[in-house]
Amino acid sequence: MRHFILIASLLLATLAQAKSPEERLARLFDSLRTCEIDSVKDELNLEIYNVLGEKLKDPASFKESFDQLPNLGKVYSDDKKIRIYTWSFPYADRCYGYGGFIQTTLKDKVVTTPLLISNEAYKPNQQGKIAANNWYGSLYYNIFLVKNKREKYYIALGWSGHNAASDFKIMETINIDGCGNASFGKMVFNKKGKNDSRIILEYSSEAKIALNYDAASKRIIFDHLSPIEPGYQDLRVYYGPDFTYDAYKLNKGIWYLEENIDARNSR
Repeated sequence: MRHFILIASLLLATLAQAKSPEERLARLFDSLRTCEIDSVKDELNLEIYNVLGEKLKDPASFKESFDQLPNLGKVYSDDKKIRIYTWSFPYADRCYGYGGFIQTTLKDKVVTTPLLISNEAYKPNQQGKIAANNWYGSLYYNIFLVKNKREKYYIALGWSGHNAASDFKIMETINIDGCGNASFGKMVFNKKGKNDSRIILEYSSEAKIALNYDAASKRIIFDHLSPIEPGYQDLRVYYGPDFTYDAYKLNKGIWYLEENIDARNSR
């Protein structure tokens, strides 16, 4: 244990010599990527939270490119009102750690919400609300606004490395309150009469699946997942794409499941 603490202390002391927050973050992310000791990775991840959190207090950061940080995921919503930053790193057991922030713009300020994992990353339930301080961990790559009369919310599409055997992709709802604070979960996905707050697509870590939003048709289109053999029914570690496609289509603020769609012109 003392050996690990010494390594972490020396590493963080070296990183502290960086001249700017961007340079320090670049070094932190490089160290997080190359480090092989889980406990040191946790220390590095915490320091990324501290340095990036301070940086994001500056309203000007909302428009910064952060091009010097290729390991930091950065995505704007389609209305340019919110921006999500996420990152991940593998542990020795092939599970993943994550970090993230959500920035939201109000009339006179930018509000930054840290996305915090209370213990370890997990696969969330498809129902229920999730606070930003009980985040499950994901890399979001698309965010778009949904409006229905006076109501509005966002949907984020993301990927998570669940464990050594399976990954999952997620359709997540994001709510922004009047103060700009973010939370997750809204019952807007309807599958055969059952409503869910989010949709989880779990599949074998050996597979790759598509999950994308087609704005023209207002559909979220994704690979239909099936077991590689009939005997593996409900064992998600053996699921993968079967070359058919499903979608959730928007109708008056609710997303309804459509199965076996023609996705040739929408992917």
